[in-house]
Amino acid sequence: MRGRKPHPTRRKELEGNPGKRRLNADEPKPPPLPPDDPIPAEVLAGPAASAEEWRRLAPLLRRLRLVTEADRAALLALCLEWGRYLEAASKVAAMGMIVKAPSGYPIPNPYLSIASRALGACTKLWAELGLTPSSRSRVSTLPPGAIGDAFSEFDDDAPIGPPH
Repeated sequence: MRGRKPHPTRRKELEGNPGKRRLNADEPKPPPLPPDDPIPAEVLAGPAASAEEWRRLAPLLRRLRLVTEADRAALLALCLEWGRYLEAASKVAAMGMIVKAPSGYPIPNPYLSIASRALGACTKLWAELGLTPSSRSRVSTLPPGAIGDAFSEFDDDAPIGPPH
């Protein structure tokens, strides 16, 4: 698909549909991530920090109603990559940026590239899940039931004419 990646309909709704384009009424609406959803086995098998990140992010994203069962894999990948980043970063901190190769020559620490790739993946996934300041600034959440009737401006007791 060419051009910019489209924003999800849920995000457009939360932003107030700034482009005023017709929203996709036929978009699939996956069920929300269940509150009792256990930490996936893949996350538990990864670095210890992965499970900690799941415990931190899953409830937060559920409360904001930004994550569904369809987004579970993206959240899982984010937690694994974050754990991988922290593990590699701690190895770099312990061993240093430059290490000796088996031949005795100094080389960049291999954990440095692992950390860099994992952090790059996290950066992309944070934006997808609305977890960066710039992606979050485009979304405003409303409490459940706060969206009023779209035709309330046409009520009989509403003033006629443009607002002053």
